[in-house]
Amino acid sequence: MPETQPSSTDHRRSALPDKDRSAPGQSGTRQANVVLVGNGDCHLHIAAHAQRLARQGANVTLVTRQDFAFPDWLGGMLGGEWQLDDVRLPAARIAAHGGIHLVAEVLEVDRQHRRITLDDGRQLDYDWLSVDLPPVVDEHAIPGFYTAKGVFTASADDLWSLRQRLETQLADAAAELPSVAVIGDGPAGVELAANLLALGERYGRRLPVTLIDNDRRPIPGACRRANRWLMQRLLRRGLRLELVATATRYDRNQLILDDGSAVDADLLLVTDHLRPSPALALFNLTRDESGGFAVDTRLRSQQDPCLFLARENPAGLAEMPTARERAALLLESLSQAISGEARTLHYDQFERWKALNLGDLRDIAWRGSLWCRGRWVRRWKHRRDRREVTRYLGNA
Repeated sequence: MPETQPSSTDHRRSALPDKDRSAPGQSGTRQANVVLVGNGDCHLHIAAHAQRLARQGANVTLVTRQDFAFPDWLGGMLGGEWQLDDVRLPAARIAAHGGIHLVAEVLEVDRQHRRITLDDGRQLDYDWLSVDLPPVVDEHAIPGFYTAKGVFTASADDLWSLRQRLETQLADAAAELPSVAVIGDGPAGVELAANLLALGERYGRRLPVTLIDNDRRPIPGACRRANRWLMQRLLRRGLRLELVATATRYDRNQLILDDGSAVDADLLLVTDHLRPSPALALFNLTRDESGGFAVDTRLRSQQDPCLFLARENPAGLAEMPTARERAALLLESLSQAISGEARTLHYDQFERWKALNLGDLRDIAWRGSLWCRGRWVRRWKHRRDRREVTRYLGNA
């Protein structure tokens, strides 16, 4: 639907239907306005289930210029299984689930009056505002970081660019292959490192890949046996594992670790050493001691009860929830906020089976002390992912 610019005499009119304001969570005379800012993984889940919120009497509006990227296929895309167009899911498909998509960015936030101004001049009044903006690399985290030949994040565009660069050299039998260091963040780093190995295996060449992680186990949430099997498999495929290690600086194509050892690294793939999106400064929130923003168990900002911050760690949790668990928590929290209910939410009620694509058709899945691996895990994961993508795209 074509977008219209507001007139100069009506520049303060909300882009949503004009209705009397009331306190959030109260049922009655009007629909609540739920505004989603950003194209993060949690908002993809909310967009796919927007009808649930609409049935509760909410207008759901997504504000983003970028499309979604299906997170469970990013590793496979890096390994050569999927193409960039496969992992991109149009943000506009929220309309098929009862929501509205506005191609814009937030320019100004008025939390006192619960109103945001977009870069095209329109204004949106909201009752509940959810922010899910992808983080950016902290360029000051490691001295010398950006003297590397290439620094990439786990975003779809960066991973695609890295794959294209590597494939050009892998296809040339005479070309010397660059060394790649994955500065890891638990399972996400493991999946990306494994699929870098898979990309080399597709060309019959061993790509020099190192995974650096500060934890004792590649996947901290899984049992010891699962971690042992995973490490043995990755080592057999040629991965260099540096666990309980921290990169302190980058110098002359090498990462220097905290024990003084060096790791060859022409290219860097960073999944930690991240900081919140600079756009969060618009919300005028105070950072906590860790540099983040304090939220309660429902991902609701402790400074503003109308604001949900999907990227923060829920209060009281020692372990960061996965993207799926976080998305399920956010959906339930928004649903309860709209309805005015106040049921107690427990983290474990959103706990899901977690699975990693290892790029060699033998995936691994775990939940607490339970785990499994093999080709059938691969088939199960593929069916689950396909079902989610198909559900979101609908008849598109």
